[in-house]
Amino acid sequence: MDATCTPADIQYPTDARLLNGAREKLEEIIDILHDPEKGLRQKARTYRQKAHDSYIAFTKQRKPKPAVIRKMKGELLRYIRRDIKIEEALVRRNGLELLNKRQYKNLLVIQELYRQ
Repeated sequence: MDATCTPADIQYPTDARLLNGAREKLEEIIDILHDPEKGLRQKARTYRQKAHDSYIAFTKQRKPKPAVIRKMKGELLRYIRRDIKIEEALVRRNGLELLNKRQYKNLLVIQELYRQ
């Protein structure tokens, strides 16, 4: 397919941007699932700021080398794996009733993205 006939606003699906968006949505879901436990339990560490800072540093590079791209994807996948474990523990304790349809769908999509 020629690049002139594809929409410019559609991103390449294996991009690190997709993984970072999944990580951010997963952290939002963790916040919602943790709400009933506020004050009772300490919230699990998600390394939100560290992940954000490393992703921002990656995006500021003009043309990252393949090794840097691979390292960033691996790092984001590890953050997602950690967040999925936290989310599963919160679901076992609090259930999925706190999530709306969009958040639940996002959760399923993120789990499938990580599985692939």
